[in-house]
Amino acid sequence: MTIMEKNSNNCLHPEGLRVVVGLGSRCLACEERLDDAGVACWVREAESARDEAYSMVEGDEFSRIACEERQHEVYRRRKVMYELQNAPRMVTTRPEMLLVTYDLRRDRYECRIFYKEPRTAGGTDLVIVDAVEDEISKFLVHADPNVRLAAEKVEELHELRSKAFAGEPALARRVFYASEL
Repeated sequence: MTIMEKNSNNCLHPEGLRVVVGLGSRCLACEERLDDAGVACWVREAESARDEAYSMVEGDEFSRIACEERQHEVYRRRKVMYELQNAPRMVTTRPEMLLVTYDLRRDRYECRIFYKEPRTAGGTDLVIVDAVEDEISKFLVHADPNVRLAAEKVEELHELRSKAFAGEPALARRVFYASEL
């Protein structure tokens, strides 16, 4: 099995999986990351469980219900797998607005990306960057163009904060509209 990060709680990934650029897929509930082979293995596990249910004694109402439930789980997992396979790997929808905020407690920036149009499956809507030049520059070369755009705006706010005069409160948030992007 080629699961990138094995989660010990055997999560069923009830909310499905989301494409993560360059990393395969991520469960929204448990944060487990799987590559394409890991997703296929996850589907095969449901198929094996369904096949085991078929071998139970027939005629029992409980066995029939168990078989139906396991078949529904196979359908759900296959649907998730097909959606992941057909999802575009790059975000093409341009943001309508970016909200960059500085979290003083955690010393990091959070950039929320808002879209006017529906975004593609797995599109990024939040970028969190530590308030360190090296961390910000890592996101400037990211594969996702909207993450790069968010990183540029984080860098812009970071520069404004660093140039704040002594005694004046530094800017803690900034909104960038489509015309500024």
